[in-house]
Amino acid sequence: MKEKIKKYWWVIIVLIIVGGAFYWFQWRPSQIRKICYIEQQYYKENLWENQEASDEQLIMLSEQRYEECLRRHGLEKQIYERKN
Repeated sequence: MKEKIKKYWWVIIVLIIVGGAFYWFQWRPSQIRKICYIEQQYYKENLWENQEASDEQLIMLSEQRYEECLRRHGLEKQIYERKN
């Protein structure tokens, strides 16, 4: 067994790198987007029930909530706005 590991060590390393890349660039972002979508829907339902916003405001606020969630989890770059 140790002889096979010594012989094919590079295959093991390549598999680990490919698996890690798949996790980081495919699996992780899709799970974060799923969580953020659920959070957005929950936020939208609460606003709708409380009737705190019009339809246009509701859409805008829920989209902002989704983008904030993506930023919080590291999928989108932070956007800093300067206030004058």
